[in-house]
Amino acid sequence: MLRASDIMVPNPICVKVDATVYDAIKVMERYNIASLIVVDENDVVFGVVTAKDIVIKVFAKGLDPKSTKITQILSRPVTVVEPNTPLKDVINLMIGTGHGHIPVVNNAGRVMGIVTIDDVLKYVPELLEYIEIKS
Repeated sequence: MLRASDIMVPNPICVKVDATVYDAIKVMERYNIASLIVVDENDVVFGVVTAKDIVIKVFAKGLDPKSTKITQILSRPVTVVEPNTPLKDVINLMIGTGHGHIPVVNNAGRVMGIVTIDDVLKYVPELLEYIEIKS
């Protein structure tokens, strides 16, 4: 059975809670990513921010990304899973919460990885092939 740790991207890029939206945009640009995990001063997951959040909550409202704090726009409460969470449970969480970016955390709440809807979709062709072979 596939688990979150099997498909997560390890050591995801994070920003601290005191970052501005502009800081987050620059990090997203540098790493060519569409989401960031926001962590507190103890590196515990605080929230998640996506490129969509930035467009809808900052640019569409005419806010200044250099003065808008990331905490003003991030998604909370954040849905997190542990590494041994079955993939089907991760997918059900994504469906149930509408969150397409799920941080994987250790017992202390610190980030180990992230599972995105894109990570899940990479396995769909294999699963479809398996179903075809089995039937």
